Amino acid sequence: MPTSADTRPASRSAAATTPGSARPGRAATLLVALVAFLAGGAGLLALVPEAARLAVAGTALTLTGVGLAVLGVVQARMEARAAELAADCARARADAETLRDEVWHLQESETRHRAVLDTLGDVVTRWRHGGEVVYANDAARRLFPDGHIDPAGAPDADPGTPRPADLCLETASGPRWFARRDVPVRDPGSGEPLIQTILRDVTDRRRIEDALVAARNQAETANASKSRFLATVSHEIRTPLNGILGMAGLLRDTRLTAEQASYVEAIRGSGEILLMLINEVLDMSKIEAGRLDLAPGPVELAPLAEGVSELLAPRAQAKGLEIACAIAPDMPERIVVDGVRLRQILFNLAGNGLKFTEEGGVAIEIAPVEPGGMEAGDAETCDGTPTRFAVTVTDTGIGFSEADAERLFGEFEQVDHGPARRFDGAGLGLAISRRLARLMGGDITAVSTPGAGARFRVELPLERAESDGAGPPHAPPRTPALAGRRIAFVTTSRVEGPLLARRLAAEGARAELIAPGDPDGDETLLAADLILLDPGAVADAGAWLAGAHAAGAEAPAVVLIAPTERDRLPRLKAAGFGAYLIRPVRAASLVQVATAMLDGPQGAHDWDGLPDPHAGPADRHDRAPAIRPLHLLVADDNDINRMLTEALVRKLGHECTVVIDGASALEALQSPQGFDMVLMDLHMPGIDGLTAIHRFRDLERRKGWPAVPVYAVTADVTPEARDAALAAGADAVLAKPLDPERLGTALATATARRSA
Repeated sequence: MPTSADTRPASRSAAATTPGSARPGRAATLLVALVAFLAGGAGLLALVPEAARLAVAGTALTLTGVGLAVLGVVQARMEARAAELAADCARARADAETLRDEVWHLQESETRHRAVLDTLGDVVTRWRHGGEVVYANDAARRLFPDGHIDPAGAPDADPGTPRPADLCLETASGPRWFARRDVPVRDPGSGEPLIQTILRDVTDRRRIEDALVAARNQAETANASKSRFLATVSHEIRTPLNGILGMAGLLRDTRLTAEQASYVEAIRGSGEILLMLINEVLDMSKIEAGRLDLAPGPVELAPLAEGVSELLAPRAQAKGLEIACAIAPDMPERIVVDGVRLRQILFNLAGNGLKFTEEGGVAIEIAPVEPGGMEAGDAETCDGTPTRFAVTVTDTGIGFSEADAERLFGEFEQVDHGPARRFDGAGLGLAISRRLARLMGGDITAVSTPGAGARFRVELPLERAESDGAGPPHAPPRTPALAGRRIAFVTTSRVEGPLLARRLAAEGARAELIAPGDPDGDETLLAADLILLDPGAVADAGAWLAGAHAAGAEAPAVVLIAPTERDRLPRLKAAGFGAYLIRPVRAASLVQVATAMLDGPQGAHDWDGLPDPHAGPADRHDRAPAIRPLHLLVADDNDINRMLTEALVRKLGHECTVVIDGASALEALQSPQGFDMVLMDLHMPGIDGLTAIHRFRDLERRKGWPAVPVYAVTADVTPEARDAALAAGADAVLAKPLDPERLGTALATATARRSA
């Protein structure tokens, strides 16, 4: 490509005549004139008389000298002037050359600018106010060959008037979209104010944006359809599942053979797995749609975490596994957190550990993040108070490789995937747990070695709940309840034993784990103030205790049993055990029982006086109320659900009237007999539950009736359904399958309300 010097016009300075070249001709003319003068003077001198000839000759010579002097001066001035003219000429030539270069550069710049604009296709026009075009570039002439630009493209008289982001104009190529920019300028000649408009073709961008908008709308429609589909399918599955689980529960409470009881437990276990899968799919759908809202509030940490271990205990004990929970003594008793979601994370992680564990068990540990446990400045406040806490769930299962640690948190991922996998499940529990932890301001990490178990660590913000009268959050150190006591724990436990020993040590006790038959343990038993026995570690708990007493051990003994082993309690009491603890053992129960056994000799015999914190719903509600039973109205269109609800209500000691739809419910509510409580299904033919609740509340207001507690019962567990029920006037919502304990709590609340 030629350079600017190659294309620039050649200099014409070489052909120009030098102004100084004419100056020597003038000096020659003066010299000729002088010679002619001298020649003339010589001629005249010949005519002068000889006497005066010398004087005339002298005068002539004088004049000649003067002339020569004048000639020399003129010559010098002429040469100086010639030099000045030559310098001016050189400057003029240089200026002319510079001007020619600038003109060439301007022409080249304009050509390049036009080429760029032509390549980009930008339309550049200049307008007078009113819409008259005074300039248009090549792109404008190509797109608008008739010189007419659509008025939509003309600038308004007021440049400040808001404009659409893009304009669609008719061009020689058809309709095209342009992005527009107006800039005020002036005409370079007249100084007239103009508006320069630049239009850039953005048709391709608009097509892409339109396609994206269409895709987004389609995705939103598909997502809404998916949500409706999941809600509908969930409702339709939960309705028969309510009957399956409920009837299995009622059947379990009847007289069954061992074989029949195992079948019932299989039905319940399968139903609970199906229910968990439904809940996981719904939770994942809510998270993906961004509709999962957290509800943080004050939560008692110990009951929440220990309740999870107790809920999973039957599953663990059925596989011969252990499950235990330990909360560090320096953790606050009450924290601000979304308790429902924290419980869900714990349940998912611990349940996942039990699923992939065949020997040993699962341990849940909760403690503040120690200094150095996180990056500096994150784990603690300036005064050293931890601002985060960690939940660690450890199992002794099959483990996984380091490469699989992140993969397992994906949706529908499994440790052993493929058609030959041994473990069931949808692979959503870990994905949901991580999403929930991140929504709560934390995260989950996993560490494992194949064949050596796994450890999941959840770190969440630690916010202490307000003290509500229980003393300041930073109470002074208390005296350990078991300070100086020596406790022997006879067990082969790999999970629960070490956690209980650590808890006893935190209370000041010297707790030692002893394996049965260990010769070194005999001395510990003889010196112990209290003995804890895991009956699974010995062949016969009663015989072992008798042998220990025979060997000289005098300390009171406490036995640990599973809830299913309650029938052994009379024999264990007769064998000499002073108290028992239900596994998994709660920390508060451990300390309370140990303290009671060590306080005095009466503790060793006060078996029935010790608390049983693991009393189930049947223990609390399977008794007829001391006062008149409640009369409930149950409205449900499903025969099995009506039968189940009626059976649960009567089992809890109350009476009910059942109807099949909203119209019948409204008619019954206006009868003179009255009701103490209403259980209203939301989805019923004719008048649905929402309408029935709303009309009943209107009747109460118009007739001045006292408000009756109304509980909405539904298989639709979406937030929209719950909000709609509460807006219609329901006091609370019970989800199907009906939880007997929640139903019992609701009935107990209604009983207390009526008695007040």
